Order: sequence, then C-alpha cells, then structure tokens
Amino acid sequence: MAATARPEIQVYASFPRVVTLDGALNLDADNWQWVQCLALPLERLEALHFSSKPYKWIRYAIGIIVGAEGDLSSRSDSLDNMDYNAGLPTYSAALYYHTSDEEKQRMFPVDPNIANTSVTSSVATTRRAQLRSKAAVRDGNRCVLSGMPEIFCDAVHLLAHSKGDIYISIYTQRRSRDPARDDVIQDIDSIRNGLLLNKLTHLGVGEHIAFLPTPNFAMVTSDIDPTASALEKRCTAHLFEPTLPNFLGPNAIPSGTALRVSDTPDWPPAILFDAVYASTVLHHFGTQALKRQVTETWNTTFYPDGVTNQAHAKKKARDDLKDATAEKVHQRAVARQARFETRAGRAVPDTFDMLLALPYILVPPDELQATLREAKEKAATAEQRRVKEKVDSWNKQVTAS
Repeated sequence: MAATARPEIQVYASFPRVVTLDGALNLDADNWQWVQCLALPLERLEALHFSSKPYKWIRYAIGIIVGAEGDLSSRSDSLDNMDYNAGLPTYSAALYYHTSDEEKQRMFPVDPNIANTSVTSSVATTRRAQLRSKAAVRDGNRCVLSGMPEIFCDAVHLLAHSKGDIYISIYTQRRSRDPARDDVIQDIDSIRNGLLLNKLTHLGVGEHIAFLPTPNFAMVTSDIDPTASALEKRCTAHLFEPTLPNFLGPNAIPSGTALRVSDTPDWPPAILFDAVYASTVLHHFGTQALKRQVTETWNTTFYPDGVTNQAHAKKKARDDLKDATAEKVHQRAVARQARFETRAGRAVPDTFDMLLALPYILVPPDELQATLREAKEKAATAEQRRVKEKVDSWNKQVTAS
C-alpha cells in the first residue's frame, strides 16, 4: 500500500517570464506565471511554532523571498478574504501570493545562492578587524544572543563577506524602502552588516538560524510573543532545526529568544535581517522550481553572478592576500633586521638578504605601518567611489521607464 503524502502548504508567487534592465517590468498577463516557491509541511510548521499567527508568518516568509509586499489568497485568479488570525488546517492547501503592479515593479527576489558563501576566509584583513572591533564596542563586548564574552564570539557578516561591495550595494538599493535611503550599504565590511555572535551561532546563521525583525509589513511583535507590545522593536532568533540546539549557544538557549537590539544608527537595517531569514527559509522549504526560475530570469540580469561573481570572489581573495602579505613582509623585515644586528661585527650579511630587506630596514616600523595603512585607505576609497558610480549608473537604468 502506497504511503500517504504528509499534508503541506504549497505557496505560489507570480514571476515574470522575461526580465531586462532596459526599462520597467512588462506587466502584461502573458509575461507572468505562477511558480511554486515553498513547500511547508504542516507537521513541521506546528513543531517550529514561530508565530501564533502562522498565516502572517507565511506572508512574511514569501514576501522577503519575492522582494515585494503582497497578500495571500486561496485563489490564483483573485484575492479572497484570508483570515490571518486562523490556525493551520489539517489537510494540504495551496496559497497564492498576490502583489500590486506597483509592487511588481519593486520586485527583487532573493538570490538562491545567498548563503552558499557563508563560510569565508579566516584571513584577518584590516577591514574585518575593524568590523570586529566596532561590533564589539556597539554590542557591549558580548554576544547579542547568548551574552557570551567577546573572546568566544565572531563578528558575523549578515551578507557574507565574499559577496563583495557591489553585491551588498545592489541588494540594499533594490530592497530599500527608506525615503532617506539610510538602509543602503556600500561596504560589505560595514558595521551595519555585522553582529557579534558566539561561535556556535555563527556556524548556523543563514542555514539553520535566522533573525526575524518586528514589526514588519506582515507581522507585529505580539504575533511572535503575545506578552509583548505590538509595536515593540524586536529581533527574534529562530532555530529551523530543533535537533541542533547548540547552534543557539552552549546553554541551550531556546528558539524565540530576542537579540539584544541596539538603538544606535549603526545597527543593521531590517532588510539585511530579512535577507538572512529568506536564505534560511529557502534552505529548508524552498522549491527547485523557485531556484530555477530566479536563476534563469533574474540572476544573470541583476546579481553579480557567474563570471562577474567569480571575479568579485577572486578580487576579495587578492585583497585578503595583499593584507596578509603586507603584514608578513613587515614581520620578515623586522626579523631580518634583528638577524643583521646579531651578525654585526662578525661577518658581512648575505648580499641578497641585504638587498631584499633594505627598503624595509631603512623605514622605521611605525612609518612603514602608516605607509601601508595610507595605501590601503586610498585603495579602499577609490574602490568605494568606483562601486558607487557603478551602482548609481545601474540604478538609473533600472528605474528608467
């Protein structure tokens, strides 16, 4: 006897068949098709219990994946009166995410590969060292989830470091809903792209752990915690794999624990928390149909993907190597200088070593460090200017009608 399929909620969203950069999206009905984006087993949703209003959570989840605000309906041809306060059914059902024409023009689906580079190089570059020091100060030298001391923590990028400056610029430009554009970030190593988290939590971010910011377009904070004020600003840690409790820290911190949110201007914008949450939802519930659709019609147009993405990855690797090499050069120069001093009065130093070390021996260590730092700062400024020009040019093309 064939096994009965477990009941699930299938969530569909409408995607354009053709996407180009030379104007607004074609809104003709023939250019749009329904794509199943999520498969949500009812048993698992009940077990995770991320919200007392599960339909509101589903609306939020599909909205941050599609990159447009809309409403759920049980019909594909029209909106019905969805009861967002209802509990989950006991049988399989299909839901359709409807967006207005205005929202369709804003649509910017999350990159299916957004979490594929979450593990990045361990080379301690200057920019990453600055991110860590700034995040530690902002976050009180403790993990914002577990409270563990800084020594047991990492400065975690919400969008992975290896994605690069252009990637985060494009992503935040397209996802921004702030009239002042204060949530647009140009630098992948910006403190606003970072959190101080314990090392165990770091391992799961973007795949098994995500942070839900409330209030958002679909939910208020009391939908997550009935004892909280509806408009209380909160960021809630959700563990998508309950069999892995240690990902939240060594003290069995429960899923649903709130982060210690900073009210400073350098706290990450909600759209980056949304990016991590969308990545985790995709990892656990995303369909191959969605990943194929986004890859075929969006990635090659909007995301620095393929050859471009490889080029950015290589550039980041080169930058990391340059920083590491500069430090090694200085260390070798200091070592050579010490070796030459011990040889003084006994023998003439090896000519090749002397010539190799001469440029560094003649420059005091403090001045050498200042020179290297100035060179890197100039390079970083030039890179940021180049990125801004590229993104501004790109953005003009996208918004042209």
